[in-house]
Amino acid sequence: MTRQILTDELLLLAHRPDTGRPLVDANRLQCGLVGALVADLVLAGRARLADDRVYAAGYSHTGDPDLDGTAWRIASEQRPRKVKWWVQKMNKNALRQRLLGRAVSDGVLAYSQGRIMGIFPSNDYRPAVPGSRETSANGLRSVLLGYDVPDPRSAALLALVGAVGLDGKLFGDVPGGERRKRIKAVVARDDIGQAVRAVIQSIEGAVAAAAAAGAAGAAGGGS
Repeated sequence: MTRQILTDELLLLAHRPDTGRPLVDANRLQCGLVGALVADLVLAGRARLADDRVYAAGYSHTGDPDLDGTAWRIASEQRPRKVKWWVQKMNKNALRQRLLGRAVSDGVLAYSQGRIMGIFPSNDYRPAVPGSRETSANGLRSVLLGYDVPDPRSAALLALVGAVGLDGKLFGDVPGGERRKRIKAVVARDDIGQAVRAVIQSIEGAVAAAAAAGAAGAAGGGS
């Protein structure tokens, strides 16, 4: 089993444990998954941000095929690209499906095929380990409410949860304005590190922009 990366945990949190159905729309989730890959590369020292552009960093492999593949794509570009460009470039259904398959292989999610209204087929993803989703969500809640000191990884995951709109689903008892202030406060902590803070802020903006563009495109297609 490969090591768990941020996309595994984001996908775990993004699906209802009872029905296995996603809690956010596919476009927004796909944007968040790209952001999670970039964030993990920064955490691993394989990428860095400068002027909102992603640069390849270091030469050692992480040993993870998805992270190393993304690092190779970043290094292969003729010039450094902005985080927003990468989110738009990699925001594909195929990426989400591949990472869902990975989460199943990793033992994070369990796949089953169900029916919506007893008629329409659906692909359902539930926690493979009972209680694992609650453990992850409760850990983030403790960070959000200030009970636990965040590390860079938990700060990145909490910011991604907010960027894709999962925070309201996971922490609905905390008023929206207060949630956003608390997430910003976590990211702004000195011990999170400037590199991680920069990538989180870039990802939040890129996910919001790509999600808005996707929603506009869907509205236009339906008119």
